[in-house]
Amino acid sequence: MRIRRRLLFLFLTLFLTVFLSVDAIAGETRRVYWGEARDEKGEIAYWEKHTTDYVDGRTKRSLTLYLDPEGREIASLESDYDRSLAMPTYVFRDFRRGYEEGLRFRDGAYYIFNRDGTRGEVEKLLKDPTNVFSCQGWHYYIVEHLDGIERGDVFTLRLVFPNRLRTYPFRIERVRAEGDILNVRVRFANRLVSWFVPQLDLVYDGKRKELIEYRGISNIFDANDDLQKVRITYSDSPPPSFPAASP
Repeated sequence: MRIRRRLLFLFLTLFLTVFLSVDAIAGETRRVYWGEARDEKGEIAYWEKHTTDYVDGRTKRSLTLYLDPEGREIASLESDYDRSLAMPTYVFRDFRRGYEEGLRFRDGAYYIFNRDGTRGEVEKLLKDPTNVFSCQGWHYYIVEHLDGIERGDVFTLRLVFPNRLRTYPFRIERVRAEGDILNVRVRFANRLVSWFVPQLDLVYDGKRKELIEYRGISNIFDANDDLQKVRITYSDSPPPSFPAASP
C-alpha cells in the first residue's frame, strides 16, 4: 500500500496546473482563470486560481493558488518559462504538509529538488535534459500536437519527478474524439506500473486549443492527508462564495 501511495503521488505531482489558451497579443498581458475541483461525492474539494503572464503572446510565468472550500490558501505553484516552455523552472509548496519541490537552473544546468520539514532539502543534477518536460511543459506539448493525437499518434515524453529526483517516461494518446472535443489519456509508459497506477484523463477543446476538464488523482491531499480523486473544470468566472475570489 505504501509503494502504491508513493507512485500515485509521483504520478500526480506532474499535473499541478493547467492552462487555457491565449491569443498572441503584443506587449504584456495577463490572464486569470479558475479551476473547480470536486471530489467523488460531487462536493467542492478545493479551488485553483491561475494567473499567467505573457509578453508578446509568449508565456513568461504563472502562479497557481490552491484554496480550500472556505478560500484559505493551502498550496501554491510558481513557474518561470523564460528559459524554456517545455522545461519551466518551478516551485510547488504544500503549506499544510510542509512540503516543497521543483526544478531550478544554476550554473548552466538543471537541478531537481524536494524538501520537507523534517529531513531538509535534497537535490540532484539532471544529467540528460533530452526530451524532458517539467511541470506544465507537458500541457503545451499536448496543445501543440493535438492534431496528431486526434489522428492516433502516440507520444512518449520524459517527465520530471522531484519526489524521486529523476525522470520517468509517459505515454500520451487519444481515447476518443467527438467533434471539437478530444479526450486524451496520460499514463506511465511502463505497462507493469500503469496497471496499478491510475491514468489521467484530460478533455481538450481542439478548436480553441484549451483544456476544459481534468479527471484523476489530485496533487492536493484531502483533509485526512490522503490522496483524493477529483474532477476539475475550468472557467474564467471566479467562485462567488468567498472573499479570496475577488480580483
